[in-house]
Amino acid sequence: MGADAVVSLAGSGRPLDQIIREQLKGRLPPDLEARSDQLLERLKAGQYDSDVPAPLHVIFRPSVQPYLVSLLRQDPAAAFAKVKVPALIVQGRNDIQVNVADAQALKAAKPDAQLVLVDGMNHVLRIVPDNLKAQVASYNDRNLPLADALGRALVTFITSIR
Repeated sequence: MGADAVVSLAGSGRPLDQIIREQLKGRLPPDLEARSDQLLERLKAGQYDSDVPAPLHVIFRPSVQPYLVSLLRQDPAAAFAKVKVPALIVQGRNDIQVNVADAQALKAAKPDAQLVLVDGMNHVLRIVPDNLKAQVASYNDRNLPLADALGRALVTFITSIR
């Protein structure tokens, strides 16, 4: 039995290596940025690398490399274009992981998908100010409620496909 519908919540519309490079650009010393590029290229080629500098462990530690190799082979927009069931794309405007352009890429890949952009919502689906300190803090704050507009969008979509 297949799916009746698909919902993309804060989903990427481009390959993971592009997102990681964007997220790290200018945030690392040049040598670590160069090393992260090398690691991405090796992983894209299906090669593991156990020589990961400590500051890059959070992303590239050996235990997650098999997962990264699998993800780096994916093109989210191309995969989304193949979806044959109704689809909803929900993206927060304050997401520091992926952005509105990712949601628009998914929409372009599947023009009949519904697109909902939620003002103030971040990657963990909470309403958070658009500043890095508040964003990072929100990732570990279980007391922040999910964005109300997210719940409304999901209910409206699910109701519409029944």
